[in-house]
Amino acid sequence: MFHFGVDYYPEHWPEARWPVDAAMMAEAGFNVVRLAELAWSLMEPDDGRFEFDWLDRAIAILAAEKIQVILGTPTASPPPWLIASSPDILRTTADGQRVGYGSRRNTCPSHQGYLAYSRRVAQQMAAHFAGNSVVIGWQIDNEFGDPCYCATCRQAFQTWLQARYGSLDELNERWGTRFWSHVYSSWSEIPVPLTTSYSHNPGLALDFKRYSSDAYVLYQQEQIDAIRERCPDQFISHNLMGFGYDRLDYFDLARPLDMVSWDNYPRGFWKEVFPDDPSRMALGHDTMRGLKKGPFWMMEQQSGASGWARSTLEPVRSSRRPV
Repeated sequence: MFHFGVDYYPEHWPEARWPVDAAMMAEAGFNVVRLAELAWSLMEPDDGRFEFDWLDRAIAILAAEKIQVILGTPTASPPPWLIASSPDILRTTADGQRVGYGSRRNTCPSHQGYLAYSRRVAQQMAAHFAGNSVVIGWQIDNEFGDPCYCATCRQAFQTWLQARYGSLDELNERWGTRFWSHVYSSWSEIPVPLTTSYSHNPGLALDFKRYSSDAYVLYQQEQIDAIRERCPDQFISHNLMGFGYDRLDYFDLARPLDMVSWDNYPRGFWKEVFPDDPSRMALGHDTMRGLKKGPFWMMEQQSGASGWARSTLEPVRSSRRPV
């Protein structure tokens, strides 16, 4: 079956509009939608109180138009009550500052409390939708990425290094810590590479990238396990971000997934990060195909300026003289 679909956010629209949208999707030839990946506060409005009735109704309306569903776990954007009760869940940036609440992708992937809440919402979703034949698959979270430099991550990084090197003598030898008198005599002395220091040992900097990638792989696995236990017949994916994203090892992240998917934004958001370059998109497709050596999905495809980005197209200049 060829799947052609759209990302849809019924929670953004009056419920009376949902049947109209579903009919328009069907008329356009859509046969699958992705839902709910940023709707945690509606699915769990209070700690431990889950409400899926609204999502059941949205899925039933789509099913009436013969449209299938991919559900996203909503853990990229925690509800306000969770941050209010546990503000240390928020991620610390490379300059040592804890981010404020207000955006998304703003949590620490190694925080055990956040892992527990993320696992619980995935379990509740899987248990509720396991028997729904309209749901054909799952997307874990949304666009994993930014590393965290908090005290929890520093301790986890030190534990990761112990497992990797076995002894401080080996770490000091491999990192060449005699340079600049950086020989470590205790695991607890090892920092995370904050930007408040203008330079870091390259071995430390590289290993922190490896640790951060492993942290997201483990975080993803928690939700994969929760869903597979209850939904063995539904595929599991995660939406990656193409070629050139160097914060994660995508081979490690893709390994436990049934299928790779990625988000293609040809015009991007920030020109210095995503320039207009067809070769970048081609490399993105090739990279995604290579992760599991097989077909992949486009989970997001930019079709115009996004709601929170600005279009900066320059006017086309003509070389012709006016008539």
